[in-house]
Amino acid sequence: MNYDTRFPSVADLKARAKKRMPGFAFEYVDGGIDQEHGKRRNREAWHDMVLTPRYLRDVSRADLSAPVFGHAYSLPLGVPPVGLGNMMWPGAEAALARAAQRANIPYILSTFSTTDLDEIAALAPDVCWFQLYVPKSAEVMKHLLKRVARANYRVLVVTLDIPVGAKRNRELRCGLKLPFSWTPGIVWQCATHPNWSLRTLRHGRPDFVNIAAYREDPNRGLSQFITHFNMHGVTRERLSLIRDLWDGPLVLKGVQYEQDMRDAADLGVDGLIISNHGGRQLDAAPAAAHTLRGVPAEVHQRMTIMADSGIRTGLDVVRAGALGARMAFSGRSFFWGMGAMGRAGADQVVEIFRDEISRTLKQVGCASFTAMDRGWLIASSG
Repeated sequence: MNYDTRFPSVADLKARAKKRMPGFAFEYVDGGIDQEHGKRRNREAWHDMVLTPRYLRDVSRADLSAPVFGHAYSLPLGVPPVGLGNMMWPGAEAALARAAQRANIPYILSTFSTTDLDEIAALAPDVCWFQLYVPKSAEVMKHLLKRVARANYRVLVVTLDIPVGAKRNRELRCGLKLPFSWTPGIVWQCATHPNWSLRTLRHGRPDFVNIAAYREDPNRGLSQFITHFNMHGVTRERLSLIRDLWDGPLVLKGVQYEQDMRDAADLGVDGLIISNHGGRQLDAAPAAAHTLRGVPAEVHQRMTIMADSGIRTGLDVVRAGALGARMAFSGRSFFWGMGAMGRAGADQVVEIFRDEISRTLKQVGCASFTAMDRGWLIASSG
């Protein structure tokens, strides 16, 4: 095993991260919306996907590679976009980008990241993707896309499922907003987590550096700023404009409705990330695994299908593959790794998933990830 066996699973990393991260940082990455039924439903849905092993075959090797958009990634696993990444652990975004480059897996930088997009592109030139929260202003969007293209990002991922800033109860109770409001509670949390606090002092206070030039009121709270900056629903017309402006692969993240999938294909979109934003936007949204299971065959034929939301193990990645996903993403896993182990946590998460994906493929009798299909699912799960 090429990882620290004191923390052999993502669950172990989460437990340690909770002790090392200030409460507001942990709650931000761990929390969902409302009563968090959607977040729990994501996990339950993956558990419902039951695989039937096939024996009487040689599984001494398993090919974990995942060809997506003309690039042969080494694993069917990527780092999804997470805003405020350096708040969870100082320097997390750069560390994850370096780890993704080393491991040859996709790294998606969020519009609301806290590291300059040019820096990330230089750290992960072969695997960097950019996630776009579509600005209300078409001119702001055009300017931002020019910067992304100039930095040579490989894939553009447009997030659809945040037409309004979410009211997340954990964040409200913590008083989380940008810039930080130094309430007694926040000060206490920082004081009782000196490792995080000292690293943050050295690294600098996290902020939305890639859109700082477009922010009119720096004192607006997090949810209010996102609501102000983003379009209140990305329209077909705006998506068509993005397609015209972006020459490379174009992916939509957050699609859950079948007709939206077909419309995306008609507009020239190259791929979908099936997602419910990790249970952070709508508590009644379907679980990602259930939506993935319902993607029509003709949509699979027209676009590259990927998935996130609730994926915590290599077994979940293989389950996603059986449902037709060619790549899976797990945001909380990587940031729990960072919170638990600092920079070493990025590689720890990669290697945990690598080990678990390999063992699962061999256990079910599948020689390669790309060979996974619904034939491995029992009838009630497929």
